[in-house]
Amino acid sequence: MKFPSDEEVLQEFRNRPDAVPRSEFLHTLERKLVEVEQQHRSRSKMRRTTIRLGLSAAVLLAVFFLAPIFTRLITHPESIMTTKPEAPLVLKGQQLKLAEVSPAVKQTLEKLFNLVPELKTMEPKVIGKEDGVYEIVFYQKEQGKEQRYVSVEMVAATGKISNYENEKAMNEEAPSPTEEEAKQMSAAFLQALLGDEFKQYQVSQNANNDWSSVAYTRYENGLPVFLDRYYVGVNSKGVTYVNTPEGAQPPVSSEAFPKPGTFLSEEEVIAKVASLIELTYSLEKDTGKPLLTYSLETTGYFHAETGEDVESVSSHTSRYSDVISVKPGGKKLAARDADEVAKVMAEEFGIDMNGVSFEADERILPDKKGVEGTLYKSSGGTEKIMVYTNNKELTGFQIRGKIETASSTQHDNKPANAKLTYEEAKEKAVQFLEPYLDSSVKELKIDESQIMMPTSTAYSFSFFALHDGVVVTDQNYLVNVDGQTGQIVNFMDNFMKPIGPFPDLDTAISREEAVKQFLQSHPVELGYILPVEKETLQLRPLPVYSVDTRAYFLLDAISGKLVK
Repeated sequence: MKFPSDEEVLQEFRNRPDAVPRSEFLHTLERKLVEVEQQHRSRSKMRRTTIRLGLSAAVLLAVFFLAPIFTRLITHPESIMTTKPEAPLVLKGQQLKLAEVSPAVKQTLEKLFNLVPELKTMEPKVIGKEDGVYEIVFYQKEQGKEQRYVSVEMVAATGKISNYENEKAMNEEAPSPTEEEAKQMSAAFLQALLGDEFKQYQVSQNANNDWSSVAYTRYENGLPVFLDRYYVGVNSKGVTYVNTPEGAQPPVSSEAFPKPGTFLSEEEVIAKVASLIELTYSLEKDTGKPLLTYSLETTGYFHAETGEDVESVSSHTSRYSDVISVKPGGKKLAARDADEVAKVMAEEFGIDMNGVSFEADERILPDKKGVEGTLYKSSGGTEKIMVYTNNKELTGFQIRGKIETASSTQHDNKPANAKLTYEEAKEKAVQFLEPYLDSSVKELKIDESQIMMPTSTAYSFSFFALHDGVVVTDQNYLVNVDGQTGQIVNFMDNFMKPIGPFPDLDTAISREEAVKQFLQSHPVELGYILPVEKETLQLRPLPVYSVDTRAYFLLDAISGKLVK
């Protein structure tokens, strides 16, 4: 929802994408702090990635949920059909020589060498990007220094490229190509890599205003295969990148795709999408006025013939817990300078401040006018601590024993070596939170699908306040509890005070009316998906309707008009 991410803290929460991003978007604050010298290249790479995906401002949802689990699944295609998967051909962090890569990857490299002959003369560095995935970086020496020339990520078992970047070409100034040039150059490059498989893909424009990015989507039986797609970046000189936003797909023959049958009627589709629409309260960004809104919180796919939900690597479902009754304390904590921050952390939260000092990083929060936000960063001590304040009051903190994060899908709220159960950790989180809850909060729900600012050993709880039993999206709190020690390692207070009364629920339009509005601007699309069952990707394509939630949708439940 609206918890400040690490990127927001550094004023780098930019370009909220309307397409599903790769996990590389999720640059954590810790990485930024220890890799200052790489910031310029990272920002350039972010801009290039934004262009290649044809992004526009929208809610970043699947970012936290997609790439890591998909990487794990596709690198073990055998495990889909057997209960004992084979060991991956390369482990994360493993360093190898080029001669030691898998035969499938060697075959793909030969194709790549034909496309970019100068790579043959370069000595690359090879490392396990993830279990079962190679990252191969080719360097060119310039003035005695090594400069990245080309980087490529490939699935060890299949040799498929999930990401290719020609950094040399990216850094060269060149105008955008014409449509004919873009199609010709991208097709020649991708066909050389895919061989006969290339015939399965259809071309379309990916960038909004030009042909700097070309999309290739697989089609079977005249229908798109969702998520089996390549984005190819081009300029007037040639190909700059090849990107698979959801990762390289495992091989599936055309015969595995079932012929289209009898699909749901229009009325059944409307009823299904209506069940995914949620009524929520939100606050107008500029005025703080409460709004009663319909939004589509559940994303993904449902079976085109049965209407059953189909989970995929790009699905996300809001899973709210039962109502939690609370006794709010309304407590505020003054933190006007670094000394007061240290005092509050020691006296209020019991953190050992021996040898620890804080430095302030003054900034204006990007989406809160008139709010003076300050980030305090610790030095000394055995833990890395960051403290957030708004208008001289403490609104959150983050504690790390070392530089470490865990992706939400790898984590799945099942922290490593936990001694506390989920319920025990939740009880600790509620007990911790109650004193600091706004006095108006009487009930909470946890969105169990949200795992924010995680570490590998911590449970993550995203709490949302209720008004008349309805979730208020702009009144939320984050509490993360270490599953081994019970320590609170994250706390974020993102409660916004409403300006004015909440609209009456009885005045809302019906779900059916809301969904008709949604489908006018976001029609469902028929295609195929590889389903995920029990966190395992199945090589059994299913016909599905795709519910488009990549574009932002919020409907005023009183007027029936779209909220801009």
